[in-house]
Amino acid sequence: MTTSDLASRHARLPGVTFTPLAVSGLVCGYSFQEGEAPQALEPAEVAGALAASRGWVWLHLNLTDRLARNWLAELGLLSEDARALFAASDEPLSLAAAEGMAHGVIADFQSELDEKTDTIGRLRFALGERFVITGRRHPLQSIQSIRRQIQQGPPLEQPGAIIEMVADRFCDAVVRLNARMTADLDQAEDHVVAEMVEKERARVVSVRRLALRLHRQLSALTGVFQDWAEEDDEEERSPALNFDASRLAARLDSLDHDILTVQDRAKLLQDEVAARLAEDTNRSLRALSIMTALLLPGSLVAGVFGMNTHGLPFLDTPGGFWFAMAIGGAATALFYWILLRVGAGLGR
Repeated sequence: MTTSDLASRHARLPGVTFTPLAVSGLVCGYSFQEGEAPQALEPAEVAGALAASRGWVWLHLNLTDRLARNWLAELGLLSEDARALFAASDEPLSLAAAEGMAHGVIADFQSELDEKTDTIGRLRFALGERFVITGRRHPLQSIQSIRRQIQQGPPLEQPGAIIEMVADRFCDAVVRLNARMTADLDQAEDHVVAEMVEKERARVVSVRRLALRLHRQLSALTGVFQDWAEEDDEEERSPALNFDASRLAARLDSLDHDILTVQDRAKLLQDEVAARLAEDTNRSLRALSIMTALLLPGSLVAGVFGMNTHGLPFLDTPGGFWFAMAIGGAATALFYWILLRVGAGLGR
């Protein structure tokens, strides 16, 4: 039986007070039947696929679409907590179970025009016995990758696999970012050792800022999956809701340690860059101060001979100008000798 046949036979979903002709804001949807290849769903086929008596369905919605949010708010398949989750404006990371289903918010990287970015977004989801509904406000990298895998690879066995795949792809992206940040720090260290620090401050600051953002997400996600795994040990859940939360928590925790190492390394390197730049600045100011001090004796002599008062020496003496210059030069030389004696010479 095709999805179109199901749609015609099951126009009204259980618990829904209206008959949806098509789901607005549907980014992608797939129907999974045991022993069959996944079938892509059109918006008009969603109702029949959800009401089918076998298999399970994955729907991914654009939550910036008001009609999509209204449809989720009226969908009786979702628990009250899940409907509230899709409608909420804030997006703290979470994972909970209620009324026989799981719902939560996990992190993923956004994509812009199919280009990968370092911006971290949010994926909201509701996971039931025969469906998984996900929603986002910005395009996400993992969803695009999972769609390609579904189209090319073997069919998925249960709804929980979608959530596990999203978390794994987030970890894969963090691994790539960690390698890139490590390479940036290696290059910055080489330049610092080679006394080329002028352009490295921005690079190190960028790495440290990204490491801080990743650490916050990884730490929070680790706690979310650890709590879920511990609750799973205490209570028995439906197999459809199961995913390897313990493995995900361990992987996220390991990545968090790697990111913390990069963060600490970036902090030390940032301090070293700041110290080198401050040292260069102090050296320049010291040289400028000494040069200014060396000009003071000559300026004093010039000021004295420029007072235009009676009784100035060498006023009527032939070559008086050169005598005054000699006095100024001698005063400067004497002052320079004093600076050398106290350890503040220009050559140091």
